[in-house]
Amino acid sequence: MLRSRGLALGGSLDNAVVMDETKILNPEGLRFSNEFVRHKILDAIGDLSLLGAPFLGDYTSHAGSHNLNHELTKAILRDPSNYEIRTLSAEKAYEFEKVYA
Repeated sequence: MLRSRGLALGGSLDNAVVMDETKILNPEGLRFSNEFVRHKILDAIGDLSLLGAPFLGDYTSHAGSHNLNHELTKAILRDPSNYEIRTLSAEKAYEFEKVYA
């Protein structure tokens, strides 16, 4: 169905989890028991990177999606009182590099 719509043209059982209405079609199943959650986390990180600056804060989502992340990004940027841009000292920046490397 996706390919007939010109989508997922590079997708295969080797690089994607493929499902039908009831089951996972990949012969080996999921690579990780929480693979869908990992995917959602990476989606959120990528979507929030469109803010144009590192994001430091708490993020909680229920049934998250690219669309919801996009709406969140727009809402944050809509009003400068929704965010604060901070410059870290060299010492603090180094601490963050060590922790988040």
